[in-house]
Amino acid sequence: MKQWIVIILSLLAVGCSKSVDERADDYVEASFTLCGSDVKSYSQGDDGKIRVRCENNSYFTVKDQATLAYMHELNGAYCEGEGFESFNERQRYFTFVCNGEKRFNIPK
Repeated sequence: MKQWIVIILSLLAVGCSKSVDERADDYVEASFTLCGSDVKSYSQGDDGKIRVRCENNSYFTVKDQATLAYMHELNGAYCEGEGFESFNERQRYFTFVCNGEKRFNIPK
């Protein structure tokens, strides 16, 4: 019985390696990079999506960590690292506007 408790506790520890606050810090840190300015507001809705509004009134929503990583790639490739004015994930594509008015629809 003690072996099962040890196994369950070790699985829980591995599954929860990052706290909610640490994951939120990751998103906030990344959002500063993607805004191209300071973050005005940052929230997570009941639907699980992260919503970020930047000081320059840009905004974007992030579905998960994989989307956030892909946003960094898109920012470098299409926005020349300047950040987004807006970013939305649709069912089959990403829609975003770079700081500087470039608009894109990229298939997933």
